[in-house]
Formats: sequence, structure tokens, C-alpha cells
Amino acid sequence: MRIPERLKKIGLAAAIALLPLLFCANVWQSFRYSSLKREIARLEAEQRDLLEKNKRNIAGISVLESPGRVDSLGREELGLSRPGVEGFITIRPPGKDARPEKGQDADE
Repeated sequence: MRIPERLKKIGLAAAIALLPLLFCANVWQSFRYSSLKREIARLEAEQRDLLEKNKRNIAGISVLESPGRVDSLGREELGLSRPGVEGFITIRPPGKDARPEKGQDADE
């Protein structure tokens, strides 16, 4: 079976038009790949910086909340002192045999 001459010309014209289109698509994909690769590198660097900052913050928090620092801060800057034994109040919950007061259910 013979292909008509007109169909050959249309096929050739389509192939010629398709080549630049495919070339442009290839260039665009390469550009997009490079752009995404740079973005990933930037985000990884930012993540490393944030992790280092987080480590420094955790170390700073542990220094600030150490009992020795809190004690010296209370004594020196705030003028606080430890209370004596009489300064403590002990609160004990009622025992199991305690009865509920009037107006209260045993469930509450």
C-alpha cells in the first residue's frame, strides 16, 4: 500500500514542527531541575542553621534553668531566702473513710 504524497508532506511538516517543541521542553525541564536543585540546597542549608540554633537555644535554656542559677538569682537579685520548717503548710487529702459533706454526692 502506497502512502499518498500529501500525507508524507503533512507528516514531514509535523516532525519538523515537533523537533523545536521537544527541544524547548527539554531545555525547560533542565532549567526546572537546576532550579529545584538549588532550592533544595538552600533549604538544606537553612535546616542545618535552624538545627544549630535549636541546639544553642536548648543549651541556653539548660543553663538558665539550672537549680544553682535559680537559687542565686532568688537570693541575690530578689532578696529571697529559704523558709524555715514553720514556713511549710502540709495539706493532706481526706482518707477513704471520709464522708462527703451535705449537698455533695459520693460520686463527685
